Amino acid sequence: MAEQACNLEQASVEQDLNTAGNGHAGSGKWDEERLGEIFISSLDRCLQLLDPWGKYENCTPEQRMKQLYLCSPEQKREIAGDCRVSPVVKTQVPLFFQAVAAALEQLSGNLIQSMIEVNEEGFGRALVYSGRTVLVADSFRGGVPFPFAEVEKVLVYGVSCIREGLQNRERFMQRTPFS
Repeated sequence: MAEQACNLEQASVEQDLNTAGNGHAGSGKWDEERLGEIFISSLDRCLQLLDPWGKYENCTPEQRMKQLYLCSPEQKREIAGDCRVSPVVKTQVPLFFQAVAAALEQLSGNLIQSMIEVNEEGFGRALVYSGRTVLVADSFRGGVPFPFAEVEKVLVYGVSCIREGLQNRERFMQRTPFS
């Protein structure tokens, strides 16, 4: 039953993407709104894993994100003054790139992983890759742009990472047709 639901969801996503983006990953024609929905859905699934007892089960994805993921503007100002990376940043960075990888996996149908490294001062890098192909490579200093305090900023950054991943995947597929 769960497998059928998963297959129906994948078929629905493929149909929506074919109509919204003409089914071409690297064409740059993906609908921003649809990519945003897919990213928020992926991030919400990652956040649900942080809530094993279902405390936030009845919340909307945006409410769950505000409760479990975003920090307040006051917290962000406090974090900016510290020399050490905060636990908020150490939580946000892996979840963000796991959500990007999950969204790219849903869009491409390929197995995609993420790898994140953040040191104690907030310097680090994140890779989202499929096999030997790096789809998204990002580095940050002092944890910037993390931590996020607004849903819109998370969405814009997430969609830009997904778009970059789709373009890099398409470029790789054009250069190596037998992959």
